[in-house]
Amino acid sequence: MLRPLIHPVLDKVAVMDFVAVFKKAGSLRFVLLFVVFAVVIWVLALRWQHSRNISRVSVVGTNLLRQQEILDLVKLPSSRAVRDVNTAEIELRILKHPFVKSVSVFLGASDALTVTIEERKPIALVVSKGKQFYIDAEGRLLPYRLTEVVLDLPILSGLGRGSLDSVRLASVLATMTALQQQDAQLYRGLSEIDIVPNGEMTLHFTESPAPIRFGNSDEKEQKIARISAFLHHTEQTHAKFKQTAYLDVRWQNQVVLHPSGN
Repeated sequence: MLRPLIHPVLDKVAVMDFVAVFKKAGSLRFVLLFVVFAVVIWVLALRWQHSRNISRVSVVGTNLLRQQEILDLVKLPSSRAVRDVNTAEIELRILKHPFVKSVSVFLGASDALTVTIEERKPIALVVSKGKQFYIDAEGRLLPYRLTEVVLDLPILSGLGRGSLDSVRLASVLATMTALQQQDAQLYRGLSEIDIVPNGEMTLHFTESPAPIRFGNSDEKEQKIARISAFLHHTEQTHAKFKQTAYLDVRWQNQVVLHPSGN
């Protein structure tokens, strides 16, 4: 009497096991098919990658430098094959150029290599021991050279008779930065800064026929404000410069005119 009851149960279990095995086998086949497909795509992509050549090289961001200078540093392999190009090595070579602040080398889908440059911008020409070189806002010394654009920069003299004095240099750069922020027009008219051994500065402006004794960089904002107000005053005030040897802003809340001959 038990036989008819047992067999349907066993048959049902057997069917369920079969279905589970079938589903599992189907899942395995799907996974296997996906893996094979991925491998095929990877192999085809690898072959395509190996067959690619650099079509052209573009340089972006140069202003002072000639593009050819940067192209010479790229140094593509003779094969021009993409697989032989190491963009990181190219960036390191270009970064060795003293006028390059940062660089990014990117290989596009059209097989064009793009080199994006950020140049170091000189803010002054330093004259020391008969030699000339540029300096940027970070205090980085740059070699004196011809550039693609004409640089109209103020001259810094007296920064060091032997080696460059970093303390004086920091003081001068801080003063120049403050001047640019407070009065951009006056900053553009700055023609020379002469630094004496004790670190005090004398400023020369195209708007001022007489030099201005500035002192050190202490209270530089207040001194710049007095210079700006004085030089942007009336033309009648400027006429007095003809008899003035120099102006002095080292005294608090004053602009002192020293007459010629004293």
